[in-house]
Amino acid sequence: MAQHKVSMPASRIDVRQELEEARLGGFHLRLGILISLILLFDGYDLYNSAYIVHYVTGPWGLSPTRIGIMLSSGLAGFAAGSAISGLLGDRFGRRKILLLGCWGSGVMSLAIAVFADNLALYIALRVTMGLALGLLMPLAVTYINEIAPTRSSNVFTSLFFSLGWVSGSSSAGLIAAWLTPRFGWQSLYYVGGISLVFALAIQLWLPESPRFLASRGRWDEVKSLLYRLRPERAAAYDVGEFAAAGTVSHRSPLGRLLTHEYRLRTLSFWAAGALSLFSAYGLSGWLPTIMLKRGENLSSSFAYGSLFAGMAVAGGLISGFIADRVGDRRRVIALSYLLGAAMVALLAWATDRTTTLIAVAGAGAFVVGSQIVLNNLVATAYPTEMRGTGVGLFLGLSRVGAMFGPAVAGILQQWSGGPGIMFVAIGIALLTTATLILTIGPSQPHVVVTNAH
Repeated sequence: MAQHKVSMPASRIDVRQELEEARLGGFHLRLGILISLILLFDGYDLYNSAYIVHYVTGPWGLSPTRIGIMLSSGLAGFAAGSAISGLLGDRFGRRKILLLGCWGSGVMSLAIAVFADNLALYIALRVTMGLALGLLMPLAVTYINEIAPTRSSNVFTSLFFSLGWVSGSSSAGLIAAWLTPRFGWQSLYYVGGISLVFALAIQLWLPESPRFLASRGRWDEVKSLLYRLRPERAAAYDVGEFAAAGTVSHRSPLGRLLTHEYRLRTLSFWAAGALSLFSAYGLSGWLPTIMLKRGENLSSSFAYGSLFAGMAVAGGLISGFIADRVGDRRRVIALSYLLGAAMVALLAWATDRTTTLIAVAGAGAFVVGSQIVLNNLVATAYPTEMRGTGVGLFLGLSRVGAMFGPAVAGILQQWSGGPGIMFVAIGIALLTTATLILTIGPSQPHVVVTNAH
């Protein structure tokens, strides 16, 4: 049945508008920190496999192709988990599925540390762990965009995404350089098990998304959260009636993604995300190994990996800041990917340490940093009732590209005898990503009523 629009009665309080017009306050910051904790171990666990290659290549008899498959194994599970997370989050709520992912990934990290003693078992456990991790990022991105005030949405979402996910991914190399020579590669996964402590904090303190609550007509819970997000409006909430802005449709969220209204942006998002993460994970997975082959020692090679991930914080925040002021994320993201392609070319040609440092830092800022703002663009491109599904499928299909990144990079290097052709493939992928982003039309605000009480 076709969707229809209903007008917003003037006497009712629009929950979407209340959230978007809020000033940043302490409760926003606390929620942002909780989301950061979720993303911290998500980033850490996804990147740490790159730092065990040095230790298991000999004992497990790994060729470059097998190394690529090992690095891609967790991403295969991540892709599957991401693809279903949004559907589950739109059906059961953001909070429940986030908790499932937190507890599941912590348990599986400990299982890898204790039981993985060969490639086949490592891959089996890593895929299972990836399923749990895949539940986290789409709904964390969805959640933080659903509470972000419009005037600072890009900086707010980029900051807490970076604080969590990028801090986790960049710390993996530093922790590996310190722990693995002393305690073995398994120590990386014992550290990952600490996420169970954070899972308990999430269980205790993270409320459900106010936009999801509004879409379900759970107005008492909405009112309670709005009291904390906008305490200056408490008197209005005491006497007002609430309504949720969005689109009324009897179609499933999955079906709506490919309707005429959303088809072009959905397909463009999927392709851009896959190519973006093909590039990011192809680089991050192989960077420490390439640096070792260029004559760097183990610690400095791991440090390059951390620099690559860590510079995404700067890239995401700079792009987010500019996007808030320009008002058009698409052009900012496209330019950032073009700069990322230039940095990959510089890395391919670098022969001295200074140039290599600049290239690695720039690639991290403009390849991974661009992805952070792209995530936010996707989250704002769909209305609440299909946002989780839209973001989840975007990240799930993007992770197909991520899965192929390290594997294809390994095959290309084994075929050509060096990393040069890998850098060419990644540069082409980034240029194509920038082009796809520019094909996406500007998002229209979703301003029609779905429910009122």
